[in-house]
Amino acid sequence: MLKRFCKSFLIGFICLLSQLGNGQVLHEIGVTAGPAAITTDYGQRGEFRNFYQNLGFGVGLQHYMNFVYTGNNTQTNYFKDFFRVRTEIDYFHTFLDHYGPISYQNNPRGEMLRAMHGETHVFEFGTQIEWHFTQIREYLIFSTRFSPYITVGAHAVYYMPDAYSDLGPVDNPRVLFPAFQDGLNLESGFTYNVLFGGGTRYRLGRNSDLVAEVKWQYYGNDYIEGLDVKGPQNQSNDWTVWINFGYIHYLNF
Repeated sequence: MLKRFCKSFLIGFICLLSQLGNGQVLHEIGVTAGPAAITTDYGQRGEFRNFYQNLGFGVGLQHYMNFVYTGNNTQTNYFKDFFRVRTEIDYFHTFLDHYGPISYQNNPRGEMLRAMHGETHVFEFGTQIEWHFTQIREYLIFSTRFSPYITVGAHAVYYMPDAYSDLGPVDNPRVLFPAFQDGLNLESGFTYNVLFGGGTRYRLGRNSDLVAEVKWQYYGNDYIEGLDVKGPQNQSNDWTVWINFGYIHYLNF
C-alpha cells in the first residue's frame, strides 16, 4: 500500500509540473533543525519515557518552488495560488534505551533490557507538496504575515543502526532479551517513508521567512533502529515525530 502511494505521488507530481507552462518559477532555500522522537522497539509502547528519554535531533536542507508568476501572470489557478513543491535532504540521530515495566524489574530479563543501548543515524531525500491555507501571492506582498500549511510526501531513506550491551556481545543469547533473538539486524539499509505534517511560515522580510513545522514519518520497514520484535506487541513499523524550526531565503524574488 505504501509503495503504491509513493508511485502515485510521484506520477501526480510530474503531471502537475508539466501543466504549469513557462514563466518565472520562484526558488527558495531553507534550513531547519529540531528534536525528533522515533518510536521503535526500544522500550514498551505507551511508556512516555521512551518518547522524551530517547529524543534525538535532526537537521534539514530544503529547496522550494512556487509558481505564482508562471504562465500568464494576470491569471491565477488554484495550484499556483496555494501549493509549493518542496525537495529536501534530512539527517537525524538518536540514542536509544529501554524504558518500561519489564526493564524496571530486578531480575535477569530486566537486567538485559537495562544493559542494552542503541543508536541510529537516518539520512533522507525526497519530495513533498505543501498546501497553504492563504494565497501565496497575497502572502508575498505582506497582505498577511502568517501562512499556515499542511504537507504530504515520500522520502528515500538510508539508515545506520547500532547496539551494544553492558553484559557482553549484544547478539549472545544470554545477553540479548528473548523477544529480540530473531529480530536483531544491525546492518545498514535502504527503505522509504511516507510523511504528513503541518506548520506555518512567518513573513520576516522581502526575501526571508521563518518556519515552524511538525512532521509524522512512517517507515517502510521495522529495522530503522536494528530491532524487529516478533510478537503481538509489535503492531507497526518504526515512525518518527519531528518538530522543526528554520529560516527560508528567496533566491529570485
